[in-house]
Amino acid sequence: MSASLSPPRLGFASLLERQAGFSRFAPRVVVAVPARDEEARIERCLTALVGQRRAESDVGAFGVLVLANNCRDETVPKARRVLAAAGLPHRVLRLDVPPAYANAGFARGLALDLASTWIEHGGVHGALLTTDADTVVAPDWLARNLAGLSAGCGAVAGRFELDPVEAAALPSALRRRRRIEAAYEAALLALAGRLDPVPHDPWPNHWTASGASFAVSLAAYRQIGGQPNVEVGEDRALAAALARHDIPIRHDPAIVVTTSARLEGRASGGCAATLRQRLENHDLPGDEKLEALPVALRRMVLRRRLRQAFDRGLDATAWERRLGVPVGALQGVARVRFGEVWATVERLSPLLAPRPLRPSQMERHLVAAHQLLRALDRASRGNEKVEPIILGALLRHQPQGVGGGRDEELGSLIA
Repeated sequence: MSASLSPPRLGFASLLERQAGFSRFAPRVVVAVPARDEEARIERCLTALVGQRRAESDVGAFGVLVLANNCRDETVPKARRVLAAAGLPHRVLRLDVPPAYANAGFARGLALDLASTWIEHGGVHGALLTTDADTVVAPDWLARNLAGLSAGCGAVAGRFELDPVEAAALPSALRRRRRIEAAYEAALLALAGRLDPVPHDPWPNHWTASGASFAVSLAAYRQIGGQPNVEVGEDRALAAALARHDIPIRHDPAIVVTTSARLEGRASGGCAATLRQRLENHDLPGDEKLEALPVALRRMVLRRRLRQAFDRGLDATAWERRLGVPVGALQGVARVRFGEVWATVERLSPLLAPRPLRPSQMERHLVAAHQLLRALDRASRGNEKVEPIILGALLRHQPQGVGGGRDEELGSLIA
């Protein structure tokens, strides 16, 4: 068990480990499912896991670990019946925690810690997967995730779709918002694939980091010290920790799970809370990554240039000045990992401060993004044609008279 875990999580993990009897069998792949009062949905979730189609190259039997935290319903007996009937290696563990720890981040972190310990009883190699108790995975979910890990990535992030029956009952304005956001996300990712391609995560991809579908190698999980200790947004925090350590994450659009569209969820800050907030405020800004097109373009080009500079040996002082970050902020990380450098820059640079769009603003940026993609499709992939196109897109959103020549203009607008 990692020494970086919080003392409460470490204590609960040690207690549950003794109860679980992990030494009796140690699968190399374990799916961790945190659950709280999910008697209405847990059977569908686990039945989908039991029905996984495994590739011939699969490493062998996988196990399922359900961590039922603060349950007051029939979640535990229902989970045990499904898994026992399937003959699948499993542990269904029950735990009541004080209110201070009764949150999604603590539950998922503890479930992943226990799953990793179970694997380690059989060796040092393996894979952790996690999904939610109100989620149904596709029949090839396990195989696709393991294929991504086998291809050299340390983690694989899937995406989720809302249950179609439940989603149909949502207000039309909310359904339309989700369609526009999905289209703008796809356009920005297509642009990033042209302007700052990442070999291990090529377009088409997505940027979802959701506990509904996430896989990580045991080695990568141990390398980052386990699930970060956060109350909400634990899935995004896990992905961010992996990125800071330069651990490749594949965002595979072919890995899709179906999750509940309910408005009353079991965890604060989850999908249900997001849907409810957007019902209450139709023009609430969305995901931070859904930003104005010029800002998104600047972020892409800056990331590419900073990565190139890092590979050559980063001049931390020059980049601190260029990005407006405090003196010395990059000195300590400039020779460590690019992921740490980029995380520091995004956190501190005023050029990259989050400015998420409102839905009422997004459609015109979507139109502009599609126009830019068409222009790039007509150009070569060489910077001699691509950068002037990007410059033109940026200049349409800037005051006149910025910079002197083309290179100076691009430099002043990008950084």
